[in-house]
Amino acid sequence: MADIGNMFDSAPSTQSKSSSEERKMDTVPDDSYNVEVTDFSVFVSKKGDYYVSWWFEVMSGPHSGAQLQRFTSVGPRTFSFIKSTVKTAVGRVPEWEDLFVDGRTGPIRNEIIGRAVQITQKSRDYQGKVFVNIYVDKVIKNPSNPAPAPPADAFDEADVDDLF
Repeated sequence: MADIGNMFDSAPSTQSKSSSEERKMDTVPDDSYNVEVTDFSVFVSKKGDYYVSWWFEVMSGPHSGAQLQRFTSVGPRTFSFIKSTVKTAVGRVPEWEDLFVDGRTGPIRNEIIGRAVQITQKSRDYQGKVFVNIYVDKVIKNPSNPAPAPPADAFDEADVDDLF
């Protein structure tokens, strides 16, 4: 069996991406949806502009499986919008180092991905182009904070006869 290190070292360092591999946002009617956050990233463009990208998958209903994206440029006009959206998803206002550190998405990504949230999609036509806006309304399930387990002694006083 080949050594994984040798295979890794001999693999090409660049990967070409065909246009068919690009992730595309599905079209759904404006409405509220229960979704799972499937990706969250903060990145900087070659020009030095920062962006936040959220990907969601609709969990139920006629549009189940639809992929939706929220894309926001990072700047003074959007700081409070980004902060409030992340706070809605994780329960706290992020610092920049939570979002972006060492040239890549920060550690808050791990708290966001997998969250089940309710979103609202609202579209608007501006000069003949349709812009889709997605708002994170609330968490509908919090995988990192499951319901607390009862204390170990919670069942000590239960009478076995009461269980049947």
